[in-house]
Amino acid sequence: MEDNNVKEKKHFFHKKEKKTEVAEVPKKKKKVWLIVLVIAAIVIVLIGSAVKNMTSQIETAANMVEVEPVEKRDLSDSVSLKGTIAGQSKTNVMSLAAAEITAVNVQVGDIVKEGDPLVTLDQKDIEKQIAELKTNISNANAIAANDAAQKQESLVQNKQDQQDSLEAAQKAIDEAQSDVDKYKKKVAECGDYIYYLKNNHEDTSEYDAKLEGFKSSLEAAQKALDTANDNYASVLKSTDRSVASAQNTVDMQKYQASTTTESKDQLEQLQKQLADCTLSAPIGGVVTAVNVSVGDKNTAGTTMITIEDTSSLKVIVNVEEADILKIQEGMPATVSTDATGDEEIKGTVTRVVRVKNQSTNTNGTDTNTSSGYSAEITIDNTELLVGMSAKAKIVIKDRGTQLAVPYDLIRQDDNGDSYVLAAEANEDGTATAVRKNIKVGEEVDYYTEVTGGDLKEGDQLIYDNTFSVTEGQVFTPEQIYSNQALDTEGMMSTEAE
Repeated sequence: MEDNNVKEKKHFFHKKEKKTEVAEVPKKKKKVWLIVLVIAAIVIVLIGSAVKNMTSQIETAANMVEVEPVEKRDLSDSVSLKGTIAGQSKTNVMSLAAAEITAVNVQVGDIVKEGDPLVTLDQKDIEKQIAELKTNISNANAIAANDAAQKQESLVQNKQDQQDSLEAAQKAIDEAQSDVDKYKKKVAECGDYIYYLKNNHEDTSEYDAKLEGFKSSLEAAQKALDTANDNYASVLKSTDRSVASAQNTVDMQKYQASTTTESKDQLEQLQKQLADCTLSAPIGGVVTAVNVSVGDKNTAGTTMITIEDTSSLKVIVNVEEADILKIQEGMPATVSTDATGDEEIKGTVTRVVRVKNQSTNTNGTDTNTSSGYSAEITIDNTELLVGMSAKAKIVIKDRGTQLAVPYDLIRQDDNGDSYVLAAEANEDGTATAVRKNIKVGEEVDYYTEVTGGDLKEGDQLIYDNTFSVTEGQVFTPEQIYSNQALDTEGMMSTEAE
């Protein structure tokens, strides 16, 4: 019995124990679920808050507006260009001598004075050519002089022969003419006397015979005169040919003399080449190019040394096609370089090249540029170095400093009146978009000149080129930003004034 009782007790206890265990499990689960619910509630609250904050931030961001103070700006119309520093003038040193180079006395970057030695060429071959040509000219001159004397003598002789022949022919004419005149007289006298005899009824037979004789002699004399005249014409013709031939020979001698003149021209050229065997600097400046070396054979007329005069500098700038017609000589300009930092160097446009694919090369020739057009700006600075890169701004029209606003912020009402919106501070820290009427002037690049109206320098201009901001719209401090510090107190005091 005891054992059974004991067993029963153990069993109850066990059962009771089981009951006790069964009763404790639901209490633990409730605590877990309670914790879960609390955590879930916290998460929901946090998410809701985050969503609310995010929504608020999105709404704030959506209504953000930039404001900047209205300023006076330089509205001068200008063109910005890039270029290179160059000497005001450039000289290319060349030699007419096609000879070997024996010495080069300079290198790129050297500073030279006028007259400094640059290059020496071998002159032995040229000296030899000069000596030979002088001998040839001397011999040719001697031969030509002798030949000319002979030919001139022949011409003189021909002229003398002609004169003698013509005088002889003229003498024959004169004698024949004298006979003609004599027999004409005798015929006339004899005829008159026969007439007298007949009137006196005397015999005329003797004088009739004489008259016939005189007439025969007159006829012979006339034929002799005609022959003499013909002979004179023939002599004149033949002697003219002889004189003309002799004259032509003399004239040909002059042509031979011109051949000698050509030799003298060649000699003059060789003497110039000889002088060009020693080259000196024609100007003072900086050597910017050396194109030859000792031992090279020079080609006559090619550039050996380039010198730029750096006593006065200029900037050669490339000009785009859209800008070339705007630029005129005499326009003011400013130039800056990396070497001079923020310093603006004053200059003046002194040349505009309006021929495409050409630009100034300071020896007078042209070189290509990127767009094909270029201009030269003479600058005051002489400390810059040739070849430096430079930026230039050419002032097309100087309008000075004027009140201006970005052109894309200008609105128009139904009446066509122009205005902008500006932010005016409120006492609670917010700002209101208010209308500012303006009168617009010229538009230069991004800005438009304000010539009148309500807008003043320092007003806080609302930058809204989509025109989404409306007049009277209010913004919180969080919705306003600026690249400059926004002084709401200043806005308020400005408004109060």
